[in-house]
Amino acid sequence: MKKLVTISFLFVALSLLLAACGGSSADDLLGDIEQRGTIRVSTDANYAPQSYLDEDGNFVGFDIDVATEIAERLGVEVEFVTPDWDVITAGNWGGQWDMSVGSMTVTRDRQEVLDFADPAYYFTPAQFAASEASGITSLDQINGQSVCVGLSTTYETWLSGDVDALGLPDSSFYADPPADVTIVPLQTDNDCFQSIQAGREEFDVFLTSNTVVQAAIDGDVAVVRVGSPVFSENLAVAFDKSGELDNTSLVERVSEIVAEMHDDGTLSELSMKWFSEDLTMNPTQ
Repeated sequence: MKKLVTISFLFVALSLLLAACGGSSADDLLGDIEQRGTIRVSTDANYAPQSYLDEDGNFVGFDIDVATEIAERLGVEVEFVTPDWDVITAGNWGGQWDMSVGSMTVTRDRQEVLDFADPAYYFTPAQFAASEASGITSLDQINGQSVCVGLSTTYETWLSGDVDALGLPDSSFYADPPADVTIVPLQTDNDCFQSIQAGREEFDVFLTSNTVVQAAIDGDVAVVRVGSPVFSENLAVAFDKSGELDNTSLVERVSEIVAEMHDDGTLSELSMKWFSEDLTMNPTQ
C-alpha cells in the first residue's frame, strides 16, 4: 500500500509540474486542445464581413461565428490570434495556433504545407471593383491598369496568370486574367478599398471576394463592381502539416463538424446573417 501511495504521489506531482510548465501529456493535437480546454484560431481583424473588430474591440463576422461554433462542438473555448496572411499560408506555424478559420481557398500549393478540413464551409466568387471616379465599368478596361489585391491571396496568384497554381477545377473559372496589369499587393483585401476611400491614387481597381466588395458598397465607399465574377473559391478550415503534435484526429473531427453544420443548416443561417445570401452550396456541383 505504501508503495502504491508513493507512486500515486509521484504521478500527481509530475502532472502538476507539467501543468505549471505549460506542458502537455496529450498524444496528438486534438488531445492537447481538449486537455487545455482552448483552441487557438488564426483569423483576420480587418476582413469584414468575414472577420473584424467591432467598436468594442470584439471579434465578429462569419468566420468568427463559424470558428466559435466549431469550438463549442469540440467542447472547448476559442481564442483568436491575428498573424499576417502570408505567414498563415506559408505553414510552419510553430504551434502558435491550432487552425485557421480565415476564408482560405484550398489550392495545390497550400496543400503542400497545410491540411484542410473536407468539406469546405463556404464558397465565394472573386470580383473586380473600381472607384466610381475611374469610370471603369467593364473587364476589358482593366487591361493595363494597376490592380490592388491582398498579399499572398488567391487573387494575387490568379492575377499573375498562374492559374494552375490555384488548383481549382476548370469549371471554377469564368474569365481570363486581364493583360499587362501592375499588381499592387497590400496586407489585407480591405486595405485596397480603404486606400481608395482615403484618397490614395496608386490604383483605381481591386480584386477581392464579392462579399468584401458588397461590404464596401454597403459602407458607402465610392466603388462599383466591374463585370461579373471571374472565378469562384472553395473556402476551408486549415491546419499546419508540420506541427509537433499529429493533427490527423483534429482534421477528421473538424471535417465531421463542418459536415454536420452543413446538414443542420447552421452554415446557411450564418451565411444569410453575414452575407444576405447562402454561399454554402458548391457552385460547381
